[in-house]
Amino acid sequence: MKQFVVVFLCLLLVSTNVFAVDPNLDWKTIESEHLYIHFSVGNKALAERALDVAEAAHSRLTNELNWHPVDKTHIVISDETDSPNGFASPIFFNRTVLFVAPPTSVNTLEDFDDWLTTLIFHEYTHIVHLDKSAGSPEYLRNIFGRMFLLFPNLFQPSWVIEGLATHKETDLYRGVGRGQSTLFASMMRVEVANGLQPISHVNFPVATWPAGATRYLYGVYFMRFVSEQYGEDKLQLWVDEYSDNLLPFFVNTNANQTLGKNLTELWDEYQLWLEKKFKPQIKAIKSRGIREGVQISKDAYRTDSVRAVATATGDEVYYVRNNGYKRASLMHINSAGAVAELAELNNGADLDVHPVAGVLLTQKEFCNNYTIYKDIYLYDEELSRLKRLTKCGRYLFANWHPNGKNIYAVHNDANEFEIHLLDKSGQLQEVLWRASNGEILAQIDVSADGKNIVASKWRRGNGWNLELFNVEKRSWIKITKGVSITANPQFSPDGNILFSLEADGAYNLYRYIVASREVEQLTNLIGGAFQSSQASVDGAIYYAGYSAEGYAIYKLKTDKLVVDDVGASNAKVKEVEVAEVKDQLSDSSSKEVVDDYLKTINYEAAVQQESDYSAQDSMRMRWWFPTLVLTEQRSEFGFVTSGNDALGIHNYNFAASYDSKLDKFAGQIGYAYSDRFFLSAVKLNEITLQASDEIGRISDRNIVSAIVAFPIKKVQQQANLLFSTIFDKTSDEKLASGVIPAESFEDHLLGIALLYNSADLNPLSISLNDGFTLRLVAEDSNLLNSDFTGQVYTFEWRQYIRTGKESVFAFRFLQGWGSDQPRAFKLGGEGFSDNALDILFGSITGEAIFNRRIYALRGYEEGLPQLRGRRAQLLTTEWRFPIERLEQGIMAPPIGVMQWFGVVFAEVGSAYQDSPDTYYPSAGFEVTADIGLFYNLILRTRVGYAHGFDEDIGDDRVYLKIGSSF
Repeated sequence: MKQFVVVFLCLLLVSTNVFAVDPNLDWKTIESEHLYIHFSVGNKALAERALDVAEAAHSRLTNELNWHPVDKTHIVISDETDSPNGFASPIFFNRTVLFVAPPTSVNTLEDFDDWLTTLIFHEYTHIVHLDKSAGSPEYLRNIFGRMFLLFPNLFQPSWVIEGLATHKETDLYRGVGRGQSTLFASMMRVEVANGLQPISHVNFPVATWPAGATRYLYGVYFMRFVSEQYGEDKLQLWVDEYSDNLLPFFVNTNANQTLGKNLTELWDEYQLWLEKKFKPQIKAIKSRGIREGVQISKDAYRTDSVRAVATATGDEVYYVRNNGYKRASLMHINSAGAVAELAELNNGADLDVHPVAGVLLTQKEFCNNYTIYKDIYLYDEELSRLKRLTKCGRYLFANWHPNGKNIYAVHNDANEFEIHLLDKSGQLQEVLWRASNGEILAQIDVSADGKNIVASKWRRGNGWNLELFNVEKRSWIKITKGVSITANPQFSPDGNILFSLEADGAYNLYRYIVASREVEQLTNLIGGAFQSSQASVDGAIYYAGYSAEGYAIYKLKTDKLVVDDVGASNAKVKEVEVAEVKDQLSDSSSKEVVDDYLKTINYEAAVQQESDYSAQDSMRMRWWFPTLVLTEQRSEFGFVTSGNDALGIHNYNFAASYDSKLDKFAGQIGYAYSDRFFLSAVKLNEITLQASDEIGRISDRNIVSAIVAFPIKKVQQQANLLFSTIFDKTSDEKLASGVIPAESFEDHLLGIALLYNSADLNPLSISLNDGFTLRLVAEDSNLLNSDFTGQVYTFEWRQYIRTGKESVFAFRFLQGWGSDQPRAFKLGGEGFSDNALDILFGSITGEAIFNRRIYALRGYEEGLPQLRGRRAQLLTTEWRFPIERLEQGIMAPPIGVMQWFGVVFAEVGSAYQDSPDTYYPSAGFEVTADIGLFYNLILRTRVGYAHGFDEDIGDDRVYLKIGSSF
């Protein structure tokens, strides 16, 4: 039956449908001709809007991609995160989850005229593209249903999948989408200047910069390249022809057939196209004189959010460091230039600083196990830790009032933005402003007198502009106007406003001079400049800048600008559309661009009456696949299937088979309710061979298990309390002549486990680091009348200590203690090749938590009687050190090496009945590689040598294993 489990786990990997939304919410459904929209109570308006836009997307994209899905698509509206995102999957049925919180910073998603429209067109492109099939795959889907192997477009490089969706989200005429955005142009311009990435790199899920954006950036420009050089019809043909591939990964064959060149040749041509497009831009920027600061943060990657304060001895700078190797951190540079790490942060933190009240931050944290919102924190300088001021507050940005006793904060709930006045402990005092007509607020700052708040504000039909909110009058004054995106406003000490603006194809720093209403450009960069801060009049300006390594903090001296060889030029007045400062804006806005777009395709969605969400409507069996096992003893055939509901709350798998040689049925069924309840039942036919290799015994084994979980999730730590029961009975079913019958054997357990994890794994890490994991398990065999007796207690501690930028010291201690006659502990071997599955799915199957008795002890063979007992101890130490990060591979078959690192280890263990008499030590080394497979998966593989030092049972062992040692 193990093959059934592996198939099911593969499906979970591909579908990413599990545990998507909060099952505790009251979910409703509305329906149209092609769609189901599922939403929680309070979000009906968003759902109705999504239905309109998604029907428009269906009409356009099914026509452009020449494919009409047979069944309706399920769209889930989720407001359970403050981060904008979404995902789509064709597995089981077409489904997309939309995280509807809009972008509120320049983070590649900022260029839209309606966020919901951009998001839906991107995700619905995935729906149509990934669902599309022809020829043999389509024929076989009529037989086997939605088996994941029958979706050809699912097995393409991620830059193809994401590139096409980003291409479709982009509208050059309307000026929306990443394919035409200034930030994407800046990022690609930096790539050209620094050296473009080869296709052998972009094909895989790379961690080096531009990291997760790589597939979108290179993908969308490749689509544009094909469209411009070969025609949009050829791009469509390229998609069409791949959709009939029954055997995956024939990407070069498809490109040859449709575009006349394989992808490697096309990529060379594509790079020339990029250089032709972006080198003139680089030349033009340089001709105006490069004006940039000096990098003062040691690290780049996602290091941003900077604030400076003036002290008697000079400027002090605070910023958020995120270098890809460890958790984000609050950093401080004092006036003497000394750098200190103050506290660990969660990714995406923003900060503000008051010279007396201290450092104020907003960062994401779990509100419950399913929602993750931004809250306000205060850095306690005396205790050197963060103090959480709000819980589930949904405060995106927070700034001190100059008095240090109040806080202005931007609040968002279900896309309804507000400005709140809080006291210094985070308690709401007053709602100062509520948005209307879909207005969005991004970063804010407060004037020196506390009477005005400057903000980057989005209005329908007007885009992102700087506006000033008068606190006393509760009214807005527009500073800039036009479609160019303005962001990250900050008051300077002289009362002017620093901000970032897209102009001339780049984001640069500008200063709005209030008295003259002029705008002067402060930087001229190939990359970009974003968040900025100035502590004193005429003092340096600190900003987050973009380069080939990512974002870092720069210091720009205002008295002497840094220039390149082209020559120097002073900061100059820039022509930016500036509104009349005295003109107050009404709440009305121009006609909605998206509604106009919907009308151009002559579609108006008919919204039906909402109904209670029904899981049964989407849980029916959608696919099946035959299974076959042929050996000398077995001739087993059957089928396997799995599924879930549209919300991903209910998940099941089922397998059944009949063995004609044994004349026996077997099967299994599993069910999971979110991450709270797991149930499985398995019927196995186990065989025992005689000396003649003939079957001597056929045993009937039945296993029923259930787990109830109570998880507690935080960004930096997770805990889980689990209760489990297992009924496992084995009895003789058939015996060969002369074989002595065996008594039925029952292994029944009740268990409780406490799991805790504070270890961290970052994009550029080689290993878990900066934390520990703990597993405490207590199991009883007596209460359920098992043939094993007594109790078993397991304590396992794993500690990970950073010893360098990437190197890690890893430590593991295990103590297993059993009373009476429990199932024995067994040591030996090098770890199981399915250990990777244990790591990924242990919380689903329970196999890696309860009834676990087998542990590796390298340098010793598995199954030795000396390493078996009702109690066990194991101590392991490892030093893990980096060797090289490669991130290169071949096109077909799609395989590559992402990174490889070394491990030196020593361990010692003992398994015993009452007290340890002998300890068995070993030592060795391993070389571990992260292998990229199928363009999107990474498989950790290790090759090692271990020497067991015991003279009697120690061994020299060379091994190849999948998965980490621990």
